Amino acid sequence: MNILVLASEYPYEKDTNADRTKVVGYFAKEWVKQGHRVIAIVDSSTFPAAYYAIGDRVKGLVSKTFDVSRTPDRLWTKRFTYDEFGVHVENIPITKYVPHGKFSKKALDQQLKEIVTVLENNHFAPDVVTGHWVNPQIMLVPQIAKKYGAKSAFVFHADYGKENCDKFGVQKYLDQIDHIGFRSQSAAEVAKVYLHFKAEPFVAASGIPDRFIERLNEENTKFFENPISIISAGRLVEYKMIDVALAAAAKAFDGTDFDFVVAGDGPMKAKLQNYIDTNNQQKHMHLLGRINRDELQNRMHASQVFVLISKHETFGLVYLEAMLQGCIVIASKFGGVDGIIRDGKNGFLCEEGNEQELIEIFNRIKGLSKEEKQKLSQNAVTTAKHFSEYDVAKRYLKNITGEL
Repeated sequence: MNILVLASEYPYEKDTNADRTKVVGYFAKEWVKQGHRVIAIVDSSTFPAAYYAIGDRVKGLVSKTFDVSRTPDRLWTKRFTYDEFGVHVENIPITKYVPHGKFSKKALDQQLKEIVTVLENNHFAPDVVTGHWVNPQIMLVPQIAKKYGAKSAFVFHADYGKENCDKFGVQKYLDQIDHIGFRSQSAAEVAKVYLHFKAEPFVAASGIPDRFIERLNEENTKFFENPISIISAGRLVEYKMIDVALAAAAKAFDGTDFDFVVAGDGPMKAKLQNYIDTNNQQKHMHLLGRINRDELQNRMHASQVFVLISKHETFGLVYLEAMLQGCIVIASKFGGVDGIIRDGKNGFLCEEGNEQELIEIFNRIKGLSKEEKQKLSQNAVTTAKHFSEYDVAKRYLKNITGEL
């Protein structure tokens, strides 16, 4: 089967921005491994040169204080192509003049011509056309699918809000697309209030690397001995609410021995370290800095509880990776895994950024017997094993084609 993927972001080894999501690349790579031919088109937004000059200056001025990972990157302003994991990738910049604004009809028509030329040059007639992120993929997917008589799909990320959907006239494009997906069930439920779908939306969840699951020792039961060990991981930015997690742990475990490590780096690092120092928590709390993915798995495996109650989380793959390592996971409600985590059964759900509710959950965990904690842990592992990169990519495609 020939699969055409359109996206605003795609992983590239020369891209130094580690914060850019790689999820679309994971889907494409797995489809190739499953025997399909895949071409990925990156519809990267570009702007007049003055925009980048201003962006460079702003990045230099505020990088020590604010998260600047989304400021303009010149890499994607140029046309280039590369092949990775069997996927042929073409970056085709498309120009607009207002950040977060619409592309002109002229720009969209030109982009469509460019994409068709790529397909013709590669003798590639797509059977499936799927897109990620509204602008401009949702406008392009139905036109390409119609031209080739292909099945069409589109997946929302964090861009499913009503204001965004109204701005881009999303509903009229949904009516032209066969299958609509979301990164989480909770996002789909929110969108159902103001969008109408021809069929029930599917969930395009992220997947855990197959190698993590393959090396899992099913007999390796986690032992919940004192002191309790907690881990959090992610970009040290305000919306991750790691400062709230530290404060809640300090109060919930006050007067007891506990260990709380944080993996990650970012502009909030100094603030978090200041909290640890001013509250005399150096014995209990430690900032590890950025560590590689394999080392993070080892740290999770050595920990009992994983906590991350960030705001605006589209889909937190890190939650599933922590579950696979047997952690009792505390995740954000409506944070992408609330359809996967069942509160009190295979983890806990907490209102995003709610310190008092997190304290109460910590207290619930403290009150559990060792056997109850081990049951939660085993349930988490069992759940996570169904979310390998291979399995989620297979389910994604099945939702479009109906074929296994």
